[in-house]
Amino acid sequence: MVNKLLVAQLGTAFTVDPSVGLWTYLKSIWGTVTGYTVPDVTKIKFDTKFGEQKGFFNFIIIENMPQTIKPQILGAGRFRTNDVKRLQVMCLGPSCKNVKWNMEKHIESLLNGNITGMQATYGIDEFLLSEFTEIFVQPDPNITALMPTKIDQARSRALVTLIYDEYQTVA
Repeated sequence: MVNKLLVAQLGTAFTVDPSVGLWTYLKSIWGTVTGYTVPDVTKIKFDTKFGEQKGFFNFIIIENMPQTIKPQILGAGRFRTNDVKRLQVMCLGPSCKNVKWNMEKHIESLLNGNITGMQATYGIDEFLLSEFTEIFVQPDPNITALMPTKIDQARSRALVTLIYDEYQTVA
């Protein structure tokens, strides 16, 4: 006897990591007009890690956050899961601060405007987005206050909680 956890909205187990599902979803609706001036989707690196940071000036990274094991009632058939992710925005270049802010507002508009957008494909019932928080970027120690920087950098992060139900089935 094997117990399998199935996602309630899908009727099957997850076929893709929810982190990948979230950035894939954001990428798929990025072209939606929200009123903010954002880079074209082809100029943004969507991923679950920063990697080598080559070839792009704009990044949206969705990372898994460490979690404690959820208490479960043995033999229970259904569980509500709160899967927490860290969403980071990083922009490089002379106008990075403004581009980052526009991307943050665009993401907020996209996620708040499509509250059921992840249900059918990814099995997510709802999600919560915290406010974006600035991440301090260490300036290059070789550059003095009198010298212009070669590449400016701006980063921020927010927490996204993906909420979904799982249920047990015996196979």
